[in-house]
Amino acid sequence: TLSVRVLPHQLARKSALRAAVAKVDLSAPPGLPMYGFLDRLKDNRLSTGTLDPLYARVLVLEADEKRLALVTLDLGRTFRESELAQLRQQLKASAGISFLIVTASHTHSGPNILDQDPGGPLRTWESSAIEKISAAVEEASHHLVEARMGTGRGEVYIGYNRRLVQQDGLVKMLWSNPHKQTTAPLDPTVTVMRIDDAQGKPLALLVNYACHPVVFGSDNLNYSSDFVGVMRDTVEKAFDQKVLCLFLQGADGDINPYY
Repeated sequence: TLSVRVLPHQLARKSALRAAVAKVDLSAPPGLPMYGFLDRLKDNRLSTGTLDPLYARVLVLEADEKRLALVTLDLGRTFRESELAQLRQQLKASAGISFLIVTASHTHSGPNILDQDPGGPLRTWESSAIEKISAAVEEASHHLVEARMGTGRGEVYIGYNRRLVQQDGLVKMLWSNPHKQTTAPLDPTVTVMRIDDAQGKPLALLVNYACHPVVFGSDNLNYSSDFVGVMRDTVEKAFDQKVLCLFLQGADGDINPYY
């Protein structure tokens, strides 16, 4: 069950909140190293294709003459800090973005991003991805509408703690848990924030949950957003594709999915 509290319309109007969304396909070409799973990296197993698209999803919010852009990525991690700093400067000039937040879902089925050679050139797909993200933020900034927001909270149990503390005090790694052995600690909380336009039409729905997107293991060599993409598709289908769902990874630490 999930309860949602919508802020009074008068309060939303008082703060002059405006919002807009956009998304762009970031799927990389095959033949690149994939993120996560040390054994896959050690063996230098490269990607062979795409199972489902990897997206950047954008939410731009404006209030009190300040604009915030939230960008969620279907990647294992975000781009290196030097590139993000340059993107912030660019979007401040081109789209009036005061604050830029970039976050990744932590999928282990995306292309790898490294911090090596911070002053060196990016790989072609990374440069292309950053350009696409910039364009998506600028596009959203041109379509801002009056908005209001509400929040909700519930509980979902799809994960377990992969570090099992035994009676002797030693830790055993549970890399799989098909029988759903009870483990702790874990956080089952799922938190949502919904952004509507002034008429109540949904624009965006943000979902925060803590669990590693590792339904696919190290034997998978196809790009995928993992369970995150399935969740978003399910949410958007429930709204007849009239809402853009964005996933915000929580403190997933040692939390793996049962499946």
